[in-house]
Amino acid sequence: MRRAVLLAATIALFAGILAADALSEDRLFSAQENRLLAQKPGLSAGALLDGSYGRDFEAWVTDQFPGRNGWIAVRNIALRLMGKRDENGVYFAPGNTLVERHEEGSVDAEAAARKVQALSDQAEEIASVVPGSVAVLLVPSAGAVQSWRLPPFAPEFDQAGWLEETGRRLSEAGAVFLDGAKILTPHGRETIYYGTDHHWTTLGAFYGYRAFEEAMGRRRPEREDYERIPVKEDFRGTLQARVNLPAAADVIERFKRAGEGEHETAFPGSGETADSCYFYDRLNTKDAYAFFLGGNDPLVRISGDGPEERTILLIRDSYANCFAPFLTENYGTIWLMDPRYYRGDAVELVKKLAPQDVLYLYQIFHFLAL
Repeated sequence: MRRAVLLAATIALFAGILAADALSEDRLFSAQENRLLAQKPGLSAGALLDGSYGRDFEAWVTDQFPGRNGWIAVRNIALRLMGKRDENGVYFAPGNTLVERHEEGSVDAEAAARKVQALSDQAEEIASVVPGSVAVLLVPSAGAVQSWRLPPFAPEFDQAGWLEETGRRLSEAGAVFLDGAKILTPHGRETIYYGTDHHWTTLGAFYGYRAFEEAMGRRRPEREDYERIPVKEDFRGTLQARVNLPAAADVIERFKRAGEGEHETAFPGSGETADSCYFYDRLNTKDAYAFFLGGNDPLVRISGDGPEERTILLIRDSYANCFAPFLTENYGTIWLMDPRYYRGDAVELVKKLAPQDVLYLYQIFHFLAL
């Protein structure tokens, strides 16, 4: 009798799922996971024979499963109650926060060495073109700086050691090297990384900016120079989307100098311009970090308050988005180039824009993935 009831319940469950699938339209995008979802595959003899139809059908059912986000959340809650300390490349950290996992051995040493050599060669070539400095700021992920947030004995990649070796090689090439681990570690108990996102916060970017200004021989900026303006107090970012679990909300801040106005921002690729480098309309979207610069574009120009002849080019990833506004104090023009999307040659771009200084700014693992 019990088996019959269980069988009937199972049949009813799957019948309900199939009915829900039939009545609902496929979703194109998951805001929760920040990715496109698989769509129902077309049936053909070729797809059946080569097995692609079965694979695509399975992916479609998985992505379009009714109530999928809720089921994932229930599963992850259960796993966490059972003592699981990580999920989908993310550690569960104190204070109901999250930390991206980068395991020991996750970096291909030979591939990484080639990346560093290519960067050294390019920086050396650019140094022969620009009249000012070529600097490199490589930023570790939260796990390297805030090890107290990691589970006990977590086998994390030695980012600090890698940065020391990389710094020696880049310095030999004539670059001004800024070691993100040494810059940020003294502030490891401060909110310099988000608890639900892989980026550093505006405060973390400030400490990076301060180190850059000191390296350039300019006045050391202090936190008291800025008004810290919270612009969003319920931010939940990429890491929260990956585990699909409730997490403590983050605060996105804007740092503003006394008397500072807005800075016109241009996007040469599209020809569009904006009257600010901050995009408040993005705060109500899933990608709220796009408040800074509107997101990631191949080439961006920001108008600053510094001398007109003082210009800088940032060759960068998204970590530079909240960093770049700080540069408006001392530069008249700030250019940003993202090599993930820019299809031209970096050296040729430097020759064309003729900046006084060049700064490479990458998070370590973003750099290694280029």
